[in-house]
Amino acid sequence: MVKIKICGTTTVEDARTAYNAGADFFGVILNHPPSPRNAEAALIKEMVRAVQIPLVLLTVSQTPATLRRLANKHQPYAMQLHGEESPDLVRDLVKDGHRVWKAIHGDEKQLFEAAKKYQDAGAEAVLVDAREKIGGRIVFGGTGKVADWNAARKLVDEGYNVILAGGLTPENVKQAVEAVRPWGIDVVTGVEAAKGRKDSQKVRDFVRMARAAK
Repeated sequence: MVKIKICGTTTVEDARTAYNAGADFFGVILNHPPSPRNAEAALIKEMVRAVQIPLVLLTVSQTPATLRRLANKHQPYAMQLHGEESPDLVRDLVKDGHRVWKAIHGDEKQLFEAAKKYQDAGAEAVLVDAREKIGGRIVFGGTGKVADWNAARKLVDEGYNVILAGGLTPENVKQAVEAVRPWGIDVVTGVEAAKGRKDSQKVRDFVRMARAAK
């Protein structure tokens, strides 16, 4: 069964929404102020206490020392890395006992090259997402732009643990799961009432439709 992560959680209420809907993970973006979904670190412990599903901590281009500090402090199920982190950094985190999910992007050839590098480094999964530039600045996910489902499916067929992200909604998630057969799916924008705040009905519908995939 596909694993479902509701990401961009900024409040205890929204963590409970993910849990009550039946998601497998809730995700928190930390130390990335450009994102409107950047969470308050002080709330993470409260979120974890409020729900009985694991935390995934998302960061972008942090130093190795910062990543280790965050992983040791918050004890997430996995560190989800969305920046330019190297395979060597992933390898070191895995050696330290931390699970890593690594976001990858680009055309099909670039996706395959990145997936191999990061899987060889020990990443538990690679996350196929869609980056874009807005105002000359790279936006690392959360754009609502649909990722390349065809390339993602080819990665799945080659045996990679693929998390599909980018542009997923309650309306298209069933089709996405059936087309790609990913290990996991990750949603932010498609279940929001406003940037950084979840719509509880959309979250419930998203989980329900993902579980309905055959």
